[in-house]
Amino acid sequence: MGNFYTNYTLKGPSQQVVAAALAGRPAIVTPDQDGCVVVFDEASDEQDSAVITELASRLSRELRCPVLAVLNHDDDILWYQLYLGGELADEYDSSPGYFDPSAEPSAPAGGDAKRLCQAFGAGDQTALEAVLRKSSYDDDGYVFAFERHADIVRVLGIPDWAVGTAYASFERDEFPEGLTASTISRTT
Repeated sequence: MGNFYTNYTLKGPSQQVVAAALAGRPAIVTPDQDGCVVVFDEASDEQDSAVITELASRLSRELRCPVLAVLNHDDDILWYQLYLGGELADEYDSSPGYFDPSAEPSAPAGGDAKRLCQAFGAGDQTALEAVLRKSSYDDDGYVFAFERHADIVRVLGIPDWAVGTAYASFERDEFPEGLTASTISRTT
């Protein structure tokens, strides 16, 4: 069985500001790293796209910042949505048709490397475009979705705490390297 995780990377607001915006909702907020914080939301661990979309849009709108919502489903699919000003600005699916038993394997769909690099103020567009386009079905493609996510994070220069980590990870005391119980902020 592969990874199942969902999380949000926000560019700009502090850990305290993000935690305040999440008050009343069980979530984990990381400290700032290179101008970004990562949010792990309990309800989002269910991988309901409506929940993910609503939270990403709300955080982007209320905090006036870019939000990258990422979902990894069983390490077979990496799906993301980028929100700017509360509006969906970009969407990506590494394996469109995955849930359709009659669909043929296909190349990744969506993803705008330029927009993603601009939103996070960093990254090599050409390198990111290569990461987004590489098909899992190619001989040199990604075997696991977390590998693609790790390359996206590396190219953008955003915290790698998001890769392979869900809200449930913290509940099991599984902290990504560099995080501890004293550095994260828990909301309820």
